[in-house]
Order: sequence, then C-alpha cells, then structure tokens
Amino acid sequence: MTTMNQRMVRVFTILSVGFMALIGMLTWWQIVVAGELKQKDSNQQSAYYEQRIARGFISTSDGVRLATRRATAGANGETVYTRAYPQGNLAAHVLGYDTRGNARAGVEKALNTELTGSDRNLGAVVGLLDGSDQVVGDNVQLTIDAAAQRVAQEQLSGLTGAIVALEPATGRVLVSASSPTFTSQEAITDFAGIQKRDASLFNRATQSGYAPGSTFKLVTTAAALANGRTPDTKFPRTTEYRNIKNFDREVAPAGTLSDALTNSYNTVFAKLGNDLGAERLRTQMEQFGFFETPPLVGLPNDELRASGLSDTDGSPLELNDDVDTARVAIGQERLTVTPLQMAMVAAAIGNDGKLVKPSLVEQVTRANGGQVRGFEVRDWKQSMTPAHARQLQRMMQNVVEEGTGSAVRLQGIQIAGKTGTADFGGRNLVWFVAFAPVDNPRVAIAVAIENQASGQTGGDVAAPKAREVLRRLLERAPS
Repeated sequence: MTTMNQRMVRVFTILSVGFMALIGMLTWWQIVVAGELKQKDSNQQSAYYEQRIARGFISTSDGVRLATRRATAGANGETVYTRAYPQGNLAAHVLGYDTRGNARAGVEKALNTELTGSDRNLGAVVGLLDGSDQVVGDNVQLTIDAAAQRVAQEQLSGLTGAIVALEPATGRVLVSASSPTFTSQEAITDFAGIQKRDASLFNRATQSGYAPGSTFKLVTTAAALANGRTPDTKFPRTTEYRNIKNFDREVAPAGTLSDALTNSYNTVFAKLGNDLGAERLRTQMEQFGFFETPPLVGLPNDELRASGLSDTDGSPLELNDDVDTARVAIGQERLTVTPLQMAMVAAAIGNDGKLVKPSLVEQVTRANGGQVRGFEVRDWKQSMTPAHARQLQRMMQNVVEEGTGSAVRLQGIQIAGKTGTADFGGRNLVWFVAFAPVDNPRVAIAVAIENQASGQTGGDVAAPKAREVLRRLLERAPS
C-alpha cells in the first residue's frame, strides 16, 4: 500500500510539474513572444507608412539644402520616399540622420513630427494609412551658416575637437562642428561601420566633457566682479599657490586682476577662487547655465550634456566646501564643459551679461512656403550686471591686444577673447573663446582641440582657427 501511494505521489508530482511547465510556456508565448511579434509587426507597418510620407527638406540659413528626398515606386505601385543627404558631411552632427533600420538623430529626430507632418492634418495621415491620400512634411530652415560651417570643418580636418559659434543677442547657432565626423548618408548605408570609426557619431560640440582650463577664468572673474573686486584690484607677486604654478613656471609679478587675466596667471586665480569660496563660484556658474542641460532648440535632449563637476565615472558632483575651489577657479578639479557651454559664456559676456537660449532652428514652413513658426529670441538668465559685463569685455579685449590671444586678431576688428590649455590624458586640450566686434558683438565662438603636444597652447592652436571662422562670419550680413 505504501509503495502504491509513493507511485501515485510520484505520478501526481510529474503531472503537476508538466502542467505548470505547459502553463508557463503558453504564458511566455502569449504574453512575451506575442507582444514582441506584435511590436515587430507594428514597427514594420510604421516603417512602411513612414516611407510613404514625403519628408520635409532641411536647409541652412543661406539656402543650402542638407536633406532632401528621393521618390521611387513601391512594391504595389505606390510612391515611396527615401532620405538623401547631398552635402556630404556638412553639419552632419546637427543634421543627424533618418533611416529605416537605425532610427534617428539630430534635427531629424528632434523635429520629426514637423518633418513628417504628423503634428497637423490628422485627416491626411489617416488617409495615408488607407491609401487615399499623401502626407507632405514641413520644411525646416536651420540657423547654421553653410559657408562658415565649411570653414569650421576645414579647420578641424584631421583633428579631434569642436567649434561652436553663436549670435550673442539672439542665440542663433551659426556654426556647430565636431570632428571626427561622418556623412548622414553613411548612416543609411554603413551604420555599423561609422559606429566603429573614431567615435565619429559622438557630437563633441554638445556632448563632450572637456576640462575648460583657463577659459574658465572668465567665470571666476565674473564672480570676483560680482563680489567686490574690480579690474584694478591689486594682487602681490606670486610664484606658486598650493602647489599650483603658472604656465612654464612663470612668475606672476605684482599687478591687477586685469593683468592676471591678460597673462592668464594661475597663481592669482587659484588664490582668488579660494577667497571666493564654493558658494560664490557655484552661484556664478549657475548664472551662466552650468549644471543644467542647455535649452538648445533643434537637438534631442540625449544629445546634450550639462556642464559642471563630474566624478571619475562621469556622474555629476556638487560644488561644495569639499571641492578644491583654487583648482576649480583655473578650470581644473574635475570640472567638465562642452564647447556649446563656453560659447554661451562668451556670448553672455558680450551681450552685456544677458544669456539667451540657443537655437538651431530659424523657421518651419509648409511645402507651399507658408510659415508654421519663425525664430523667437528667448531670454534665459542675467549672468552678470551690464556694468560688470562691460568691465569683463574690456579685460578680454586686453587678452587679445596685449596677452595670450594675439593670434586671433583681424585687421580693423576689435576682438575680445580668452585662451585655455588643460591636460587631457597626458596630451594638451587647447581652447579659445571670443566674441566680436567688442562694441557690437555679432559672433561668440568657442574652439576646443584635443590631443595636442605638450607645450602647445590655446593661443598657438585654437586662436588661429577661431580667427578664420570669425573672419567668415563677420563678412556675412547680420541676421
């Protein structure tokens, strides 16, 4: 009897396990697999319908068409469209790409609803689905100046880095170049290949985490002016401060705050940062837009990075009393910025302290030319008082006329700028930021170049590149 009971229990257990396994398998198929298949089918249908939309064009402010469409006959005789990018790598990181298999990036992603017309005319979209109508997307005109963008990309050829140029008073992004680069057409034909190639899809203009070096002394100077110092505040002779030395171990003679900025003396600014303290530096950084994702119109948020302090793993750090403010003040101490952020700093100083939200989008228009929306200046922060901003403008002008930024000079144009150099993995990361003309700024610019030899500086390498982009932009008519 006991043996019989044991056999019955064993059989019952086997049947129960089998039954539970069957239920689990059915559940997996019905919920997990069926859901995935349904999603896959939905994605295939979505891709099919999207290729029947006449996607809008994307062009630059000076009329160069960056993204067009090609019409072909589909399998059922219907008209289908594919994206085409006729300008090679021009503004590729801004433009992004639109592919059937590799999703979207850049303006193609951020303004997808406008480009596909899916932000309007629901009836036409429904008609497309049942085959009775066609949807034509809206066209997007960018603020990018194609001629200046080409100059910037030529200046970056063979190098790793980025150049960003803005209109200080409006926030229009005139140039946004990142190197190495790619062509948007490659994203359609060889996406896997460009993913492997020198991180060329990475937009260094808006996503990099660069140490700003001495360009950050502009922020430190702004904080000093806001807290009782003046351009004529006196500083004693220094050779070293808390193990911080000047470039090439130079001695900083007794002089003024303006002298210290002109010659970029680390020792003076390190002590100044220590005297100001974390709270005052943090407040000034916040007023320039640090610690926030830049409110840039035209790129998706996942292609933008906030500037500030970063830990070794890239996670953000707070600027508090535990941080060495002497090193923060000279652009070190885990301080990381994007070229976009430093162009915004220069723009705010040049715009009498007013920081305007940046934008890549000039206007959106219908296929028939009617305007959907135009450009709008969007004020963001008052970074400095106008009086303090004008003091810093003159100090930056001295950097170009008498100090480390002389290589940016252009005949007949007054330029205000600041050089920067930072150690970047044993090589130098070199910077130059500027705005011009001083009395009526039309352009603010930031140039950052990686992997330069020891001894190379922002004044040697980055300033001449800024000069060529400024030359082209200042030749154009104002917006």
